[in-house]
Amino acid sequence: MYKVLLVDDEPYAIEGLQLLINWEKYGFEIRGVCANGEEAIRMMEQDRPDLVVTDIRMPVMNGLELVEEARRLEHESVLFVITSGYSDFNYARQAIRLGVSNYLTKPVDSTEAEDMLVRLRMQLQERENQERIREHANEQRIKAFLSALIKDKQNISEQEMSEILPRLNKSHWAYLRIAFQGDIQEVCSVVEQTAEETTCCYVIDRTRDSLGLVWGKEANDRNETFEAIKAFTQRLMNNMQHNGCGDIHIAVGLTVNKLEHLSESFRSAQEVGRYLFFNQERLLFAEDIQLENWQFDPETLSEVDHICDLLENGSVEELSSAIRSAFELFVQMKAAPEIVHIFSTHIIFRGLSLCRELGGEPNALMNELARGILEKGHRNIEEVANNLEHFCLQCKSALAIFRERQMGGIQATVAEYVQMHYRETFTIQELAERFYVNPVHLGQSFLRKYGKGVIEVVHDLRMEEAKRLLQQTNQTSSAIAEQVGYRSYQHFLRHFEKRTAMKPVEYRQKYAN
Repeated sequence: MYKVLLVDDEPYAIEGLQLLINWEKYGFEIRGVCANGEEAIRMMEQDRPDLVVTDIRMPVMNGLELVEEARRLEHESVLFVITSGYSDFNYARQAIRLGVSNYLTKPVDSTEAEDMLVRLRMQLQERENQERIREHANEQRIKAFLSALIKDKQNISEQEMSEILPRLNKSHWAYLRIAFQGDIQEVCSVVEQTAEETTCCYVIDRTRDSLGLVWGKEANDRNETFEAIKAFTQRLMNNMQHNGCGDIHIAVGLTVNKLEHLSESFRSAQEVGRYLFFNQERLLFAEDIQLENWQFDPETLSEVDHICDLLENGSVEELSSAIRSAFELFVQMKAAPEIVHIFSTHIIFRGLSLCRELGGEPNALMNELARGILEKGHRNIEEVANNLEHFCLQCKSALAIFRERQMGGIQATVAEYVQMHYRETFTIQELAERFYVNPVHLGQSFLRKYGKGVIEVVHDLRMEEAKRLLQQTNQTSSAIAEQVGYRSYQHFLRHFEKRTAMKPVEYRQKYAN
């Protein structure tokens, strides 16, 4: 609702405006009434209206003087409507000079007044739209400026510095790096909303799984600033968790007392992000830790060859132990997360290469865990260690199957699996994925070895079990069909008659004990 202030020294005129016009219908509400211009000015200072409807001739301060005084006090956005019972051209001319183009003659005609409200509402809505566009453009300009200030300061012009810096006049600043898992749009919406509720807070540097946030605060000292940013980050964390954002980690850089030094806070936030990788905490402040030099020595990758050798030739226990020992060494040495990523990536690609060399399908091993490591999707070192170990054990199991296949044994392995699981529903594609083999190759080689396809063998096994149950139990044919793996009784009946040349009830009558 747009706020309206009515100004007239005649009570009956005020009452008429209130009763004759359906203000709410057109999106307006009367927030106050005044008897003269001076009283109206005081009320405008307390609750700035969108529209003032004022009489011209009033004691103390008339309507035109009210408009003039409001403009002097910078109430530029307020719209005015002049009402008067006097058809005096001089008044109209003065009103036009003051920028007032809306004029109603007393007694006010309700239809004329409501037509005017429609026009005024459209004018206010258009002004709001233009204001939103300007605010959005200004905010985007500030975000681009802050991003450049962090990463590319030399490309900021002196004009931009002089125009934008004075508008960001806070005494303390900090950069926050927010890492998360989840939908980027949903997460960004929550963070943006929290930032909008905070004075001088901007979301910048969006990536697939992280956001950068610049936070400014006017404070007397660093202690006050630190308490304020702790309160803000806790509120941000709570909002994100409440809205379902997963696996949140927030690294808060050092606070700086000049916006020009924001890059220092950015760099310290990056360092804090490395600590989070080795830490179970989800929120960490640069102020709370002693920043150290991280180990980027490639020698820390020396265990890759040993682990890859165990992947081929070692035992499961030796492989798990070697991976755990390597990660314990990373923690002790404070190896940079980048080194840990290179280490893990080398092992994954070596495992996939071995798979390919033995004729397997590498893509079958590329599960979510492996992709998470390759895409740096893990937030801490323990998670990387667990997932790399899981991948390596899975890879080792697959390599054993590939070797058996090379010796001609994969068909027997599949046949044994089918013998155990024929009641279940599966496809050749699913079997091929389970045994890391091409589905076409599996189907053809199985047919050559056993003279029947995999699915045909499944039906044979089901029929043998169905015949046994018909002979030895009193179960109905439909119950038996479901028990041996058929969802459709007609499907079961077709296969049964194909193999026995009789219906189940006939078979039972002939062969039942």
